[in-house]
Amino acid sequence: MRTATKGIRHRVAAIAMALGLASSAAVLGLPGAVHAQPLLKASVGYYPGALISLPVLIAHDRKIFEHDGLAVRLVPISTGPAMTSAVASDSVTFVNNSWDNLLVAVEHGLPIRGVIGSTVKVPFALIARKGMPLPHLAQGYPGVIKDLVGKKWGVLALGVSLQYMDEKLLTDAGYKANSVTYVAVGLPNTAFPALQRGIVDTYLSIEPLPSIVEAKHEGTVVVNLAENQGPAAFHDLGYNGWWASTSTIRNHPEVVARFVKAMEDSYCWYRNPANLGAVVSIMQHYAKVPALTPAEYKTMVQRLIPTFGLKITRHTIDTWSQLLYSQGQLHAPGKRSAVVIRTGAEHFACSR
Repeated sequence: MRTATKGIRHRVAAIAMALGLASSAAVLGLPGAVHAQPLLKASVGYYPGALISLPVLIAHDRKIFEHDGLAVRLVPISTGPAMTSAVASDSVTFVNNSWDNLLVAVEHGLPIRGVIGSTVKVPFALIARKGMPLPHLAQGYPGVIKDLVGKKWGVLALGVSLQYMDEKLLTDAGYKANSVTYVAVGLPNTAFPALQRGIVDTYLSIEPLPSIVEAKHEGTVVVNLAENQGPAAFHDLGYNGWWASTSTIRNHPEVVARFVKAMEDSYCWYRNPANLGAVVSIMQHYAKVPALTPAEYKTMVQRLIPTFGLKITRHTIDTWSQLLYSQGQLHAPGKRSAVVIRTGAEHFACSR
């Protein structure tokens, strides 16, 4: 019986290789068995040209999805609300979106849940415009906030989570949330000109804008939340993750399991220092930043990689829940069990 079983396994493996269903684990540097069964189809939303989409872009470029049994179609989606709509309607299988958006969506009855994390730190930095006096900069947070009180703070839009993060920066430093003027300036591509022209004095942004302003001396990073500067509540706080619809989770559990495995394998590959050069090359292909030299781009990616991670902690969900509740965006604090699938990991470590 053992000999027969062994023979069957060999024939299945041979068939899988003949059909091209197995990627080379040795080439990918990935552990674990390759799926012998046909690839399952899935679509994955990503932010085009955005560094925050690094995990899925790595998984796609390195054929990690195929290695873990998925035939993935990448779908460019520009905004968080569009991500929510796409996954809730089942037009896209998985999307990447922030935990605050998930909490609000679930409270409003949308059939979506988080399946795995994407970041373990808040990947934002507060930028002050070029030429703005910052006599308390050397003090760091909270001292430097004194220089920003009474100024014009740029936000993506009024009443969104980034404004609430700004308000937390102010209140934790001992100032009132309304001690500044909030000005809607949109995404970084429109916020940067607003900073340059003095339309706003500060802006809370993800990469690459913080690296650009520092490299080109077009502004100053005054608080880097990704480096655990700022309010203690934001320290080691996950910001976003990967979602699926409840129908996908219920009816296609193997698709979810394979996607989670692909994200794990992607994470373990791009976190390996030996792969930094390859990671940089892949991201330069998908997310070009002409304003940065190759060396500056590499520094940015190297600094960005530690902000990614797979765990979804209770601290993360509870913190965003309390922030939204205090702002009146939730009728009651949400619970992790209500917005994250049961198998969603609170801890994860690469096996090698």
